[in-house]
Formats: sequence, structure tokens, C-alpha cells
Amino acid sequence: MLLNSLTNKPVTVWGYGAEGRAAKTFLEKRGCEVTVIEDPTPIPHSGVIVKSPGISLYRHDIKMAKYYGAFFTTGVNLFMEAALSMPDSRPLLIGVTGTKGKSTTSSLIAHLLRAQGNRVALCGNIGIPAIAMADKLDRFEAVVVEMSSYMCADLQYPFDISVVLNLYPEHIDWHKTHEQYYRDKLNILAKRKPGQVAVLNAQDPRTAMNVRDVKDVVWFDAMNAVHVFGDWFYDGAAKLFPTDVVPLRGEHNLKNVCAALTVVKQAGGDLSLCGEALKTFQPLPHRLQTVAFKKGVMYVDDSISTTPETAVAALKSFGDFATIVLIAGGFDREQDYSELASFVAKGAAKAVVTLPQTGERLAQTLEEKGARAVRAENMDDAVKKAAELSGFGDIVLLSPAAPSYGIYKNFEQRGDDFARCVNALED
Repeated sequence: MLLNSLTNKPVTVWGYGAEGRAAKTFLEKRGCEVTVIEDPTPIPHSGVIVKSPGISLYRHDIKMAKYYGAFFTTGVNLFMEAALSMPDSRPLLIGVTGTKGKSTTSSLIAHLLRAQGNRVALCGNIGIPAIAMADKLDRFEAVVVEMSSYMCADLQYPFDISVVLNLYPEHIDWHKTHEQYYRDKLNILAKRKPGQVAVLNAQDPRTAMNVRDVKDVVWFDAMNAVHVFGDWFYDGAAKLFPTDVVPLRGEHNLKNVCAALTVVKQAGGDLSLCGEALKTFQPLPHRLQTVAFKKGVMYVDDSISTTPETAVAALKSFGDFATIVLIAGGFDREQDYSELASFVAKGAAKAVVTLPQTGERLAQTLEEKGARAVRAENMDDAVKKAAELSGFGDIVLLSPAAPSYGIYKNFEQRGDDFARCVNALED
């Protein structure tokens, strides 16, 4: 393992966000002489370089550095090495990825396992870098790691339980092609050993198409597995508990619960105890979060939505009889908005207020489908226009169907700005 050879050696940490800072601390505890670099500083062509996840694996300068002899690794790989090299018993390692739902599902898994008396850490893409937990592993019986596609791409070690929730086109700027994005996501399933299982979505066509040769698969959302039928959760034919114990809106979140229950079962947990535990789960912010009621209109923040598919799921979560004004638009990744526009045109929303950068293209697609589009210059303008379009009992839904880059630091800041604009409206 690389970790054993790093003690008292020089190491370069590339990127100094949360992951880079945690990696520096971890390495310095082992006597490493750490040099921190950030773009646009040239990267060395030799030695060990710990790369932050946001730096694309496919950059030309990385390929050149590898050619000349540099060795690249990541914080999550160092974390996995630390776990796998523990002299005594180590915690169960659970990795969760998917284009959408991974934060909620990771949190659900941790919550349900804790409810059964387990000491569980939750880390990774959800906020706390995995490498920050590497020196605390002996405190836990299980560690749940949320894995972004960036983190999966060069993962070198397998989890005991690897979860793939779904696959949609995303992050083409980092992965270069849709096909490479799917391959990088599914790298979480590579190098598994007997006894290490893959938990996969039986109803996701892109996953099914790309895992035909994957072994040791446990499916969820299938009739012979954990699934929802009517208003109940089932494990195969065994009835578990009603769906109304879940404090989350939308069919997509019921699928996330199915994935979490499947992991709990694979971890040796008792599914009959999960119904009560689900009642106490706290939904994550910016995920179909009600932020205010103004003049009888409910304002909902789904800023986590960065793809057309997630905006469709958000609209569906309110049922067939809700009257919705959708606010959508953001960073342009050349998303295909035709499906979203068709869904809106069928009555899913009475109007869409569009935001830059994708706003004009989205508006044109909506109008081509016969849907109403109202163009806005910024969030404040969008919220005011949505309020004007809404009446008593209506819903104003921010579900952007696009990333926040270029205008906001992240989706959290975008959601906070939405809430600020809503709260500035007259009561």
C-alpha cells in the first residue's frame, strides 16, 4: 500500500479546500513534508501528489506528469488504505454514489444504522472529507462515505457495500463524455472481493445497461427485493411499514429509502425497526424544503436540482392536482430540456420563470412545446414574477434543472438567495 511508503517523505497536496486541508493534516501526522499547490501553479513531474476531487483526472497536465513519473492519489484512497490496514477489526465501509439522491440516501443509511445502536460516521462529499475520519476509524462500527463521480473515478479500493442509486448525464466538463461519466461512477464497483456487495437500482435503465457483468449484486426497487407497492414498503413478499412514516416528499425519495433499507439489511440490521426510525429522520436542506407561505402561496426550495430529470421528479412529488409556478435555469451544460418542457406542457406547471444562463434556451424549448415561459434577469426578479403568477393555494418551486456555477458558489448559496428573496415579499 502507498500509505506505508509515505512516512517522512515529501508529498504534494494539490488543492486547498476542505479535502486538501484534511489531507495535509493527515500526512503531517505521519511526518510527511507537505507542499501545497493550487492552480495555476505548475504541478511537479515526480513524487506523490494528493489531488483534490474537483481537479479533473483527464487534464492534459496530469497526463504529462504521469508520463514523467508522478504518482497521483486522493484523500479518499488514503482513507481507504488507512481503514484496510487497521491491525484489528475495522468498521464496515459503505460507499454511496448516484447522479441524484446520494446525500439523502447516505444520511438515511447512517440514521437507520445509528437507530439500531451502531456507532456510525458519515463523511465524504456530504461535507466532512473522508480523510478527516481516517485517524478516528476505531471509534466506529460503520462508515458511510458519500462518493461523487470525481471521487469514484480514480478510487483504488472497494467498499464492503457499494451503492449506485441512478445514472443521468452530468458533469461532462469534468468527465468529457457521458459514457466516461457512467464508467467513472461505476468504478465504485470495481476490485470487489467475495462478500463485498453492490446495491443497485433495478428500475434505472442506465445502471442496468452498464452492469451486465457485475457480480454479487443486491437489487432494490424490485418485487423480490425491498420495494414500494401501494402505500407500503415490502421486503419481497414481507410487508414492512407504511410509506407515510417517511418525512420526505416524492416517489424518488421512496426509492432512496428502499436503497437505504437494502443497505441496512446487508449490514445485518433489522428492517422491522426502521419504520419508527424513519419518523425521526431530518430532511436535508435545499431538497424540496418549504421555506415560507406568503399570501397563501407555498414557496419550496429544491436548489439541489441540477438536471432536467430532477426538476421533473420535483414537479411529480406534488401530485397531479397541484398548481405550480416553476423557477428554473442556471449554468449551461448543454442540458436537453425537451423532456422537462413536454412535462410542463402537459400541465405539470402553469408557468416557468427562467433564469440565466440556460434561461433563454429553456424558455424557447418550453414555448416550442406550448408551455408558458417568463424570462427573469436574476433570482430577485424571478421570485417577484413567480409571485405575480401565483394565486392562493399555489406552489412556487425553485428546481433549477441546472448547476449553480458562475452565479453562485454552490447550490446551498442559491437556495439561501431564493429564501432571502421570498422572505422579502410582502406577507
